[in-house]
Amino acid sequence: MKISYNWLKTYLDVEYEPRALADVLTMLGLEVGKVEKIGGAFNDLEGVIVGEVLQASQHPNADRLKVCLVNVGAEEPLHIVCGAPNVAAGQKVPLATVGTTLLPFGSDSPFKIKKQKVRGEVSQGMICAEDELGLGTEHDGIMVLDESAEVGAPALPYLNVSIDYALEIDLTPNRIDGASHYGAARDIAAYLRTQPKLPPISVQADAGKPNPISVTIEDPERCKRYVSIYLEGIRVAPSPEWMQKRLTTIGLRPINNIVDITNYVMFELGQPLHAFDADQLKGGQIIVKTLAEDTPFETLDEVERTIKAGQDLMICDGERGLCIGGVMGGLNSGVTEETKNVFLEAAYFDPGTVRRTSKRLGLQSDSSFRFERGVDPYMTPTAALRAASLIVEIAGGTASAMSDVKLSDFPYFPVSLSIAKTQRIIGKEISREEIIDILEALEVRVSGEGDLLSLEVPPYRVDVQRDIDVIEDILRVYGYNNIDIPQALNASLSDKAYQDAFRLKEKYANTLAAQGLHEILNNSLVHKNLGDEQAVALVNPLGEELGIMRQSLLPGMLESMRYNQNRQQEDLAFYEFGKTYRKKGSGYEEKEWLAIGISGHSSPPHWRGPQAAVSLTTLGREVERLQRTFGFSGKLREASHPDFAYCLELVHNGKVVLTYGKVHSELSEANELRNEVYYLIANWALLVEIHFEQQISYQAIPLYPSMRRDLSLLIDQQASFGEIHALVPKANPKLIRSVDLRDVYQGKGIPEDKKSYLISIELRDDQKTLADKAADKVMQRVESMLTQELGAEVRR
Repeated sequence: MKISYNWLKTYLDVEYEPRALADVLTMLGLEVGKVEKIGGAFNDLEGVIVGEVLQASQHPNADRLKVCLVNVGAEEPLHIVCGAPNVAAGQKVPLATVGTTLLPFGSDSPFKIKKQKVRGEVSQGMICAEDELGLGTEHDGIMVLDESAEVGAPALPYLNVSIDYALEIDLTPNRIDGASHYGAARDIAAYLRTQPKLPPISVQADAGKPNPISVTIEDPERCKRYVSIYLEGIRVAPSPEWMQKRLTTIGLRPINNIVDITNYVMFELGQPLHAFDADQLKGGQIIVKTLAEDTPFETLDEVERTIKAGQDLMICDGERGLCIGGVMGGLNSGVTEETKNVFLEAAYFDPGTVRRTSKRLGLQSDSSFRFERGVDPYMTPTAALRAASLIVEIAGGTASAMSDVKLSDFPYFPVSLSIAKTQRIIGKEISREEIIDILEALEVRVSGEGDLLSLEVPPYRVDVQRDIDVIEDILRVYGYNNIDIPQALNASLSDKAYQDAFRLKEKYANTLAAQGLHEILNNSLVHKNLGDEQAVALVNPLGEELGIMRQSLLPGMLESMRYNQNRQQEDLAFYEFGKTYRKKGSGYEEKEWLAIGISGHSSPPHWRGPQAAVSLTTLGREVERLQRTFGFSGKLREASHPDFAYCLELVHNGKVVLTYGKVHSELSEANELRNEVYYLIANWALLVEIHFEQQISYQAIPLYPSMRRDLSLLIDQQASFGEIHALVPKANPKLIRSVDLRDVYQGKGIPEDKKSYLISIELRDDQKTLADKAADKVMQRVESMLTQELGAEVRR
């Protein structure tokens, strides 16, 4: 949100430079991210002089250009080629002479005026529009100066140049009270212990004829206050220059005086308003209610929306809906150039209702931004009177008495505050008198004696309803910079187990990174189509794309792979630490996982030979590394899982620690992945638990080399790798060190009731170098046991 420096100062008797004022606002919790100079000009427009157009004739070679003779006070007039439609003989104009450097509005690139030919005609300068001089956004035509401007003199004194500064506030959701110039001024005034000045109001609430438009609120829960004023005999026209400048400074485009006034007051006082063409209201009445289910309604952006019964609040006349309350007006609900009489609305709408409607319809406006966070219910009549005063002043006409339909009281928030607790939390003994002084400067009502104060916080501070919120307010006004830094800092030791778990994750993440894997972090919110009946749905989602909490890390992994593949990255190795969420009974379950995904090749291309494609064995090495890192052994067994074409589980003490395998081709193809994907998902919390349960043990580094022997087996469909993994070491427990599954194949060339396994067996003798004969003898024993006990057939 932007605020104007010049506009802000109209409410404060202070002399702060823009950046100093920005520092004060930042300290007060309204962080200013940028200070932008508005107006003025680059290099003081040196070289831009007053010229008098003597002649403006049609360019012989271009329909949209004119060749002008311009008197600049020299012996000979200048030839200027100009494309502005409004250039004409007799005008006094700003002319940039050859050699002048200009910086157009909104540009970072100055350009220099040169003598040149334009479609065959010499141009010795440039007659300038407002944006070309850096003075504003207008580019429809050249600037025309007052007739009294002296020909040949510097143009700057005749350009009515004003300088302002736009302070861009990074408004946090809890500080909607600062979403206006007066709101920011109110905070600065509290800091300075002074009073902000309300803008002048000439229209009185009880003056004038009664409002001829009746107001009925049929839904008091969603609309608690509706203020209106009837203005007749107004004239719709452009806004005065001072108002247009203030609106453009904060990034708004002026439309007409009535619409501009409603926008002006919203950014001045924080209360959204709406102006209706009173002659278009049917039945002479306004009714605030909800409409029937699925009622069509076309909003200002020319999109037809569907209204939900009992959810969306509507502002209606006697026949039809006019506005979605607090969100956006209807296509034909506003003021036009023919409008003569205006019905002005200022209301207080329930924040929850506006928020739900805005999110459901995907409609966000400056009004909904304020209403859904909570506007000041006591500012509503003030804003209506201020807008009516400006309309009478600028657009003429007369105003009726103010109608105020108020169906609810707006009590102050009661809070009990301990002085001792305040001092303890802040870390400094601020006196009781100063605390009360700050609270009263923040318009908080204070009573009570001794340590405990009874407070009444004004309703516009919707975020201040607890004592800790009040303490935060006291501290920001007192000044964070005024809190002394102690000579020594005391800190309690964090829980050791937590620290160790954090370091364990950091250590293993570094290990994965050292192996060439890249860490990814995906959104915990996913499309609602990725969930089942156990999905945790958001009550107020931003949309279907972010409708539920994720139940698996795999969709995010595949999406990351697709994103990289589409950018010509085929060889992928990712890991992610993340949580999943699902319903469990009457509550919810949250688990943390480690996911690893690989695809493509395990090595870069090289002239020495073809690249090796990733496989189940590639992930098997990561499983071995996990076991070494976390210090445990486990049993591998075959498993079935809806995400995998085939997979293995690692089980420790009866618990599944991890599952890894090849991702179903349907999932890969759905994400447009060209290569096979291998995926590992490990229960991170269980891994940490296992690690902390293990006793540190030592094992000497082997002195003698190991060897590997591979076996290709044809086995029954129902047989599992777990059986093989348990059986093979029995052939020689002393020499057989590990058994790994390298490949699984079913399909062409394999009987339907069979499957093919490629297993790899590591052998090593810790007393001597293992001879081939000894290894052959062990492998014969292995083959014999597999054949006899599992009915396996060794494929040669």
